[in-house]
Amino acid sequence: MTGGSGRDCNGGGGWGMLGARFAMCPTQQENNNNMQNDHFSRHAQQVLTATRGQDLSGGPGSDPSIARSWLRCLEDYHLDPAQTIAPTVLEHGRLLESRERLHAVLSIAGNEMNSLHQQLEGAGHAVLLTDARGVILNCVTAPSERRIFERAGLWLGADWSEACEGTNGIGTCLVERQALTIHRDEHFRGLHTGLTCSASPVFDPQGELLAVLDVSSARAAVSRQSQFHTMALVNLSAKMIESCYFLRHYEHHWLLRFHLQAESVGLFSEGLLAFDGEGRVCAANQSALNLLGHQRGDLVGQPVQAFFACTLDELLGRASVDATASWPLRTCDGRQMFAALRGQPRRTSTPLANPAPRRVAALPEICLEDASLRQSFHKAVRSYCQIWCMSRSGGIPI
Repeated sequence: MTGGSGRDCNGGGGWGMLGARFAMCPTQQENNNNMQNDHFSRHAQQVLTATRGQDLSGGPGSDPSIARSWLRCLEDYHLDPAQTIAPTVLEHGRLLESRERLHAVLSIAGNEMNSLHQQLEGAGHAVLLTDARGVILNCVTAPSERRIFERAGLWLGADWSEACEGTNGIGTCLVERQALTIHRDEHFRGLHTGLTCSASPVFDPQGELLAVLDVSSARAAVSRQSQFHTMALVNLSAKMIESCYFLRHYEHHWLLRFHLQAESVGLFSEGLLAFDGEGRVCAANQSALNLLGHQRGDLVGQPVQAFFACTLDELLGRASVDATASWPLRTCDGRQMFAALRGQPRRTSTPLANPAPRRVAALPEICLEDASLRQSFHKAVRSYCQIWCMSRSGGIPI
């Protein structure tokens, strides 16, 4: 990362040294530029060596996903790893149009981004939300650090797609469609090797890419191992945004929320299945697909009773406006789930078996919009992430 600091080049003070400073500054600037160019050249050689399939003795290019991305950058996008051009930025009018298209997502994500920044203790991190093209639409960072991230190219309207900026957290996440971390020298461009980026995709109810949530750091001391904790938090926040968007998008539909454990109904890992008044499935999130063992195409358009051992009338008879209590619900293959149905209840003379209600956990909307509940929830999440990170490093078994 480059950019002048506004301070004297050689330190010291006094008018007697002024001439010496002016004489030394250009030379020191030239030395800095030469060192930077040497770094870019070494990094470019590292990229070229990796894409030729040569052994890097554990270098960043030895990771197959990084090597694949570097190869795409060279062969598909024809990028130069030593190029130092700043990222392309959308014109103001086009940026406003892009933000308007994702207005609902931005309104949901705002609180979650602020909470994520606070959980990371703020210092040294920028929390970013992009659209499905990789254009930054929102950024949360400390005011004192905003200029640092702007010099790194992380500003509103900047295009961080892989086709434009090479291997990076945002762009490569969009291509791979999965959460990932790109740490320093794993970036394609030498210009970006001062950054560490952990990104997670956000999908819409139809399974299409909607946005990317990213946490970037420009600090040299950030290790790859430290990103286990960061990545867990980013992934959780992305799932929260995804779930809340699903709930809001289908607020006028019947919405079945279900899980194998009663206490997980209402949390980010629950299955979400929206259906219309005729019982036809309109959308399902990834958790619902995983729980039911079906592809999205197998569910959408089918009657909901084709997947659960009950009639539509029986199911609708258990609905409630706030869906605060769960009840047992068996799938057609005999597995027991726990479910809650959001919608206006209908009377039925044939209630489902085992009607004893169970309280549902706090809704994602509450976690996002109620400050006290959100704070308590994220404290619990932080504890979970610490345990998860310890298990990844061999500290404790889970």
